[in-house]
Amino acid sequence: MHSGLFSGSTECEKGHPGHRPLFFLPTWEDRVEPDFDFREESPKCRRDSYKTGLYAHEIFPEPPYDGLLISLALFENKLRLGNNGSGPTIRGYDNIRAYLRLKHLPQVQIMGDCGAFTYVNEEVPPASASPGRVAQLYNTLGFDTGISPDHIIVNSILVKHNGRVECQPLTLQEKEQRRIITLQNAKLFLDYVRTHNLSFTPVGAAQGYDESTYVESVNDLLDMGYDYIAIGGLVRYPTARVRAIIEAILRAVRRRRQGVRIHLLGILRMQLLDYFRQAGISSFDSASFLRKAWLRSEMNYFGVDGEWYAAIRVPPSYDPRVVSSAREMGIDPSRLTRLERKALNALERYGRNEISLESTLEVVLEYDRLLRRSSENIGIIHASYRRTLESRIWEKCTCNICREAGIHVVIFRGTNRNKRRGFHNVKLFYDIYMMAKEGSVQV
Repeated sequence: MHSGLFSGSTECEKGHPGHRPLFFLPTWEDRVEPDFDFREESPKCRRDSYKTGLYAHEIFPEPPYDGLLISLALFENKLRLGNNGSGPTIRGYDNIRAYLRLKHLPQVQIMGDCGAFTYVNEEVPPASASPGRVAQLYNTLGFDTGISPDHIIVNSILVKHNGRVECQPLTLQEKEQRRIITLQNAKLFLDYVRTHNLSFTPVGAAQGYDESTYVESVNDLLDMGYDYIAIGGLVRYPTARVRAIIEAILRAVRRRRQGVRIHLLGILRMQLLDYFRQAGISSFDSASFLRKAWLRSEMNYFGVDGEWYAAIRVPPSYDPRVVSSAREMGIDPSRLTRLERKALNALERYGRNEISLESTLEVVLEYDRLLRRSSENIGIIHASYRRTLESRIWEKCTCNICREAGIHVVIFRGTNRNKRRGFHNVKLFYDIYMMAKEGSVQV
């Protein structure tokens, strides 16, 4: 087998019980502008956002992850792979490490997957996810590890019927067919890697729909010769079921041979982190701490006290949803803009200790009441705003982002604020839970 990613690895990296797993952050061109002007709502100089935007590993003195998980779907759907006459390129780069600006950080590993979620509603994977093509892309672009193309097993898919999109449950037979496709692809993928003597470490994808089918898939991958296996499809299960499946898999692996590494795809359950370490899970990936920054109403900012805090929502007054809400309430657009600016000014002044908490909340809530929320309790949201502002939790963190952005890190408004908050969350998670550092983030 190829040494690839774990050439010269430590006992910790090999996934021995008692050692921490490696944390991979899935990334979809997540960057922020270093000179973003929070008052003007734009970078001070308008330039190519790729060239000027910074990844998290360019912001902090030490990368807040052990590796990045890159889906080929990113290139198919968003960037488009180019061709320079000799092979594929990404934004003109023929190497994934150069594209991610990681050449000076060899310790940050790059794992690839095929992005099976993009074709989850299809009966079979598309030609773009063929094992040979995927393997060749991993190799040509310089990935450290690459996962064989799978077909995700879900309970239902979306299909078009009579001009409408409907939810269609998968039968047990259809689930089994997806599992078989995943295994067939894994066999073709590994054969291609060996035949062409490719340089990345191949990872076999395992899908299942209960403990026994997951174990069967893993045993088949071991028979093929894989010693690094990625377990997919666990996200949909409750935590107790996730643990039961992992335990069944690990029992099966230990009966077969030593040295097999297990990666958990897209799964992070805080209740299981100690178990991952004790059980010898080699690696896992999750964007949970990053995406919570803008996907949850009360859990957006991870504090140095280990608690989650709500970000203060001040969406742009030109946001179509805000405009529609204001129109329904008979509010003039110019008044909407004034209330928005008052709210931002009040928060900035509160951040500088120039006005009281009550004065700040009064102005913020005046604007916030214009935002219609069909599924959220306004009283709870407003109470969570008070808790965040009262705590001044951002002042207790010494990371680059909190130190430079100040109160703006807890304002929910646009990519440059929201992703800064997400990077902070990832940094704090990595320092406290992965590196076992105590207290606040030190940089």
